[in-house]
Amino acid sequence: MDQLTALERALLEQFEALAKAFETSQGASETALQQFASFSSATCERLSRIEKKQRDIESFQTKLLASLNEQSALTENLVKQVNALIVERRR
Repeated sequence: MDQLTALERALLEQFEALAKAFETSQGASETALQQFASFSSATCERLSRIEKKQRDIESFQTKLLASLNEQSALTENLVKQVNALIVERRR
């Protein structure tokens, strides 16, 4: 270092400053990447839970609709029987 000219020392100092800034930037980038990976993983897990819940709800809705259709058919049949009884009693 003693044999370097003033210009060479100045250039070396600038290079060292740039190298240090690069290392700092690289560390920040790695941290950001880790945080993004963690966020991405958490988001995927949450999306999976939401999709499962949606499938559960759709399954329940299908069963509920079938039950309501069955109940409607039973109610319609009951109404027909009651109407038939009313007509028979009027005779």
